[in-house]
Amino acid sequence: MVGPAQFTVKDVKLGSRISNLHLVLSQEQPNGQRQEEVVGYITMSNIAAESGISIDTSYKPYPPRLPVDLGALARNGQDENWSVRSADPFAHFRRAAQNLQMFLVKPSRRPANMPKSVGDQWVRFAPGRQPTGRWTNDALGFLVDMFPQLIEQYVNPVAEEAALGSSKIDEAEVKKAMSEPRAKYWYPTLSLNLDAKKLLPDEGVEWLFVRVKAKAIRNGRFDLDVEVWDEQDELVAISSHASLAVDSARNTTRNAKKDSKI
Repeated sequence: MVGPAQFTVKDVKLGSRISNLHLVLSQEQPNGQRQEEVVGYITMSNIAAESGISIDTSYKPYPPRLPVDLGALARNGQDENWSVRSADPFAHFRRAAQNLQMFLVKPSRRPANMPKSVGDQWVRFAPGRQPTGRWTNDALGFLVDMFPQLIEQYVNPVAEEAALGSSKIDEAEVKKAMSEPRAKYWYPTLSLNLDAKKLLPDEGVEWLFVRVKAKAIRNGRFDLDVEVWDEQDELVAISSHASLAVDSARNTTRNAKKDSKI
């Protein structure tokens, strides 16, 4: 629900190296009662002060990400392989994405061995679509939950390609896809885990690369693996999601929660 929210933080276990916290996000409902919307458990440490064994595993994304000219993306919105996602389908329904500037692989440059269940993007933090922000570790939770939904590549590919300015799509098809009154699906998150691997500088960084992939989309439920990398090809964070794909009307016409059917 759009509106004010309250965070309640409880210390579960405070340690010299690692501490555990319990967080609850709640909102006041129209009936005046406060309802818990999200519960989170956070294991925190001081990354800058961490010590212990470190091993170079030589892990890299596969298939490899395509080369990028970030200077060209900043100046022109595109380079040989990447293009800005200039128009979000159903932007009014997915408003949080309006605070990002996404650059996706051009359809014509997408590797043949990369399935639709994998999505790559370079991202800038752009509040109000103005790329004036910087990515810090505090913003990683937001970043790993912001990407073009992979299922849309299957159910609404015309709108997704039109958002990249593809000229190979029939204009009538584009108009039809972009004029739908609402998104077909809503993708509520059941659980989201985030593991920060690197401490970004205090002043933040302008660019981060994100790869998202789904292993199985079945019976209205799917998984997501998310990797975040920086310009130096160092892994910044990994995240795993369990999500649902349900009719979007369940988001726009939600009423008070009913008793569980299970």
